[in-house]
Amino acid sequence: MGKFKKIETGISDLFILEPTVFGDERGFFLETYSEREFSDIGIKDIFVQDNHSKSKKGVLRGLHFQTKHSQGKLVRVTSGAVWDVAVDIRKGSPTYGKHFALELSSTNKKIFFIPPGFAHGFLTLEDNTEFQYKCTDLYYPEYDSGILWNDEDIAVEWPFSKYDLSLDSISLSDKDKVQQSFKEYTEKYQGEYVLITGANGQLGHDFQKLFDNLNVKYMATDYNNLDITNETKVRELISQENFTQLINCAAYNNVDKAEEEKEKCFQLNAYTPETLAKICKEKNIIFTTYSTDFVFNGEKNSPYTEEDKTTPLSVYSEAKSLGEKLVLGVNGKNFVIRTSWVFGIANNNFNKQVINWSKGKDTLKIVDDQTSVPTYSKDLAEYSWALIQSDKFGLYNLSNEGEASKFDQAQYLLKKIGWKGTLTRGKSSDFILPAKRAEYSKLSSEKAEKVIGKRMPYWKNAIDRFLEEMKEEGEI
Repeated sequence: MGKFKKIETGISDLFILEPTVFGDERGFFLETYSEREFSDIGIKDIFVQDNHSKSKKGVLRGLHFQTKHSQGKLVRVTSGAVWDVAVDIRKGSPTYGKHFALELSSTNKKIFFIPPGFAHGFLTLEDNTEFQYKCTDLYYPEYDSGILWNDEDIAVEWPFSKYDLSLDSISLSDKDKVQQSFKEYTEKYQGEYVLITGANGQLGHDFQKLFDNLNVKYMATDYNNLDITNETKVRELISQENFTQLINCAAYNNVDKAEEEKEKCFQLNAYTPETLAKICKEKNIIFTTYSTDFVFNGEKNSPYTEEDKTTPLSVYSEAKSLGEKLVLGVNGKNFVIRTSWVFGIANNNFNKQVINWSKGKDTLKIVDDQTSVPTYSKDLAEYSWALIQSDKFGLYNLSNEGEASKFDQAQYLLKKIGWKGTLTRGKSSDFILPAKRAEYSKLSSEKAEKVIGKRMPYWKNAIDRFLEEMKEEGEI
């Protein structure tokens, strides 16, 4: 027999737990949490933070929740008593807007399991009440929110008279006196609002598709409607909207032309991202921008990590390297994500070039002395968003799994489309290119994958899905 009796509340995933208490004339003993016991009764949540509060009689706290990083809670009282309330605010739930309330006390020793997606509050019924709870996520003050404790639609029946309390005698924080109504919560968008710059590029295009699928609110801009080098215009737009995120997909990407357009390249890839990061810091907005494997010279001959010193070989890579340092130096809520050899359905890229080169040709030559890994912009958008949601700011590498030379990439792609020609190996020195490339610039995504909790797909799988997308779009 288990040590916890689980009692249903009529609201899915919301449970009362009655622990087994061992007692005699000396006192008592009970377990308040056991990973194994909880798993046996169907509660597999992982708790990452413990909280403990003490309040006098008549203190009312709530109804609280986080708009992001929703906290599941395991609550109990170790001294005194409370009237504890959980409100289902999971949009789409069959019990949306319903609540359940019960008395928790040091005497009854009941434990209340409240899953993520609920607003929570309590009223202390005795002086010196001590309230303890475990949380499934950390506290993020920037996402702190709540619903008015006496909202008419939720209609919690607080037991004031039973415990010799009145409206005049309860104690509320200034914040809890002016929380939103449940109707406002229902009607108001509570999620992220993302400003995408460079939205017409490969990555910007796939962020839009991702956000459409996830119902994330966004504004997509490109150089034709927002010149991000114009700080005044950027500030005007951000001051008019309530953005929570800015994802900068804009960049100067012509590696060879950058050798003659150094000023323009540095402006877009270094100085403008720094300015955007500063604006976001002022506005308490999370900022994400992208860098490249080109910041390394390839002499390491093993996957580069975030700890490796950048060693740029060209104007383009120098600008990207400086951009990383400048953005991280702002010390705000910033993500700098390095990636490699990006390809996607929007705009031109190496995959599309190879397909076009193969049309009407029997022979192609592709270099085999440049090795990294092709990265599908669709995967980059999805995994970047998962990383961004962690709020674990900093520098990350993020590319598809595996490694390949340009020759390997072209060979696999041409085989998949059924090309019957001859592919020959070339060297970088066979082509006259102004910008120098590294022979090896494979990135290790291990740090990001640990935060995200899953590995990036293998590059061949990514190309398979890219080709299917091209077929769906009628491009092949």
